[in-house]
Amino acid sequence: MSKGIIANSVMNGAAGMLLLLTGFVSSIITARLLGPEANGIVAFSLWLVVTGASIAELGSSITLLKTLPQLSAEGFDARRRRGFAAILVSFMMFSTVVLLALYALFFLTSEEMHWADTAPSVALVTGVLFFVQAIGSFVKFYLIGEKKLGAFFKLTVAVSIVQLAGVAVGAVFYGVEGVLVGYALGQLVLFFATLPILLARRDWCGVSLKYLASSSVILSIQFIIDSIFLNRLELLFLQQFWSVEMVGYYAVGLSIANIALQLPIQMTGSLLPYYSERRHSSDDSTLPVEVFAAVTRSMAYIVLPMSLGLAAISSELVIVVFGEAFRRSGTVVALLALVAPAYTFMQILSLYLLSMDRARSRLNISVIGGPLMVAGCLLIVPRLAAEGAAIVRILVFVAMSMMMIRQTGFGSQLSGLYASLTKVTLASVLCACGATSVLEFVQGPAGLVGAIIAGAFAYFAALRVLRAVPGEDVEVMRSILDKMPSLLRRPVGNAINFIAPRLPGDPDRAKVAPGEFSLEPAEGAGRSAALPVVFDGTIGLFMPENPLAKKRSAAVLFVSPGVSRRCAAANSSASRPSISRISACRACASTIAAPVMRSISPRCRQGWKPGKIRSVRPRIS
Repeated sequence: MSKGIIANSVMNGAAGMLLLLTGFVSSIITARLLGPEANGIVAFSLWLVVTGASIAELGSSITLLKTLPQLSAEGFDARRRRGFAAILVSFMMFSTVVLLALYALFFLTSEEMHWADTAPSVALVTGVLFFVQAIGSFVKFYLIGEKKLGAFFKLTVAVSIVQLAGVAVGAVFYGVEGVLVGYALGQLVLFFATLPILLARRDWCGVSLKYLASSSVILSIQFIIDSIFLNRLELLFLQQFWSVEMVGYYAVGLSIANIALQLPIQMTGSLLPYYSERRHSSDDSTLPVEVFAAVTRSMAYIVLPMSLGLAAISSELVIVVFGEAFRRSGTVVALLALVAPAYTFMQILSLYLLSMDRARSRLNISVIGGPLMVAGCLLIVPRLAAEGAAIVRILVFVAMSMMMIRQTGFGSQLSGLYASLTKVTLASVLCACGATSVLEFVQGPAGLVGAIIAGAFAYFAALRVLRAVPGEDVEVMRSILDKMPSLLRRPVGNAINFIAPRLPGDPDRAKVAPGEFSLEPAEGAGRSAALPVVFDGTIGLFMPENPLAKKRSAAVLFVSPGVSRRCAAANSSASRPSISRISACRACASTIAAPVMRSISPRCRQGWKPGKIRSVRPRIS
């Protein structure tokens, strides 16, 4: 997996975690100051807002994330791409106004459907929050599609500051309505950031209205189904079969469980542009299974230990953070924490299918998942309350993930991925066991801190013993160390070296000049032993006499048949250097093919010994 997607995912994840922390602290303020029932009213209002905003998108977020990288690759500048985004946000504005009108009509004519004693004022503020959040969310997808993750992070900082201040002041002086106004003030930051896009000059950038409409119809139907049936529909059943107070308990569980869920979700926000760009630049317009597997493993390293670890400390965490009044939420948190792996995997699969223009397949799965969620809630929620709602959520997401795996067509090609995930899951179980062991002896805040530390040590030790991290993932982790703050570079590097220590037979990658060699196995002839050589547009393979030798003087060159066929025309060009000899470099202790001296890096050129050159006739195998 490339460094670019890692950097973008990390920045996107940081912004998402900041928003998560802001929402988490806001829920603590609401629960502590107003109690379970008021917390349930706020949670129900926020569910209406999020559901409505998702429907109002009309699939514009996915269209934007998929199309902007393609337009950039085709040469359209930033001004014209913003003009294309202005078209999408105009459609989104229209749908938002229509939904807002329907919302107002419903609550003006259905007085008995109100979910709080202060319904008129709460409904009014909820409507304002819906309009502001629906329009403001567009700038997030625009910045991610343009890969301006730094600007997005700065916006999230402003949103967090304004929202926390607004929620705290509103809860103290105005109760439920004040809390909702505080949320609206935070979303105003994103709303104002969207206005320049809305006012930009429209530009279709060669995209036909027919294509845009056809793709948007399928995505819109999928978003409507997902938003209504898969986006916390359990809250409606809990409110109808039990009470608003039960909604409050479940909402506390959701807010804590989001700790394990939102980080990978925010990191996957950069995947659709990445998938789209990789597919657009490939020769056959497909994505290799290795790309999907690498993304899934990267998310698993984070979400699995967070999920199982959170489930282990859930009961103590609820009491410490929210107070004794919310003890009932402990079991709910544990179950909802187990939702995170299935939901994250489903998100990765969804973005993969959408990037491959298989929105119809994704829609069919949503059509199946929606009724499953409704049926599960009708059968289980009346009997098991909040715990039953969490169980239904787990079962539906697992079923949808299994259906999506079949749609990818990877089949047995994912066997290696399943083996890696099994090891990571086992390491995460040991992480949960380590956290639980500490809480058996120490409770309270000190026990939580000790449990988290013990769980982290157990997880890293298990990864090391099980050798759960493949070599390619280790190299990606090491490659981003230079981009980290200097304060974190050393401890993170030590952690990487601990979970994946170098073995005596492993090649020393530090000695390889960047951009000249790859130590990964190569396709074609000599795959079991040969390594690729790439410089000045020339591609070849070499095989060392002995990988443990300190100095080598010769090697046998192989030219991959696949490469030679694809580059037949280029090989006949007079401007392309021919590989005529193989020589040894004492500076990097590697044998390389060198048609001309200028092909060698400055570091290698210093150790070049012309007297050691030995001509070898290239051999085609």
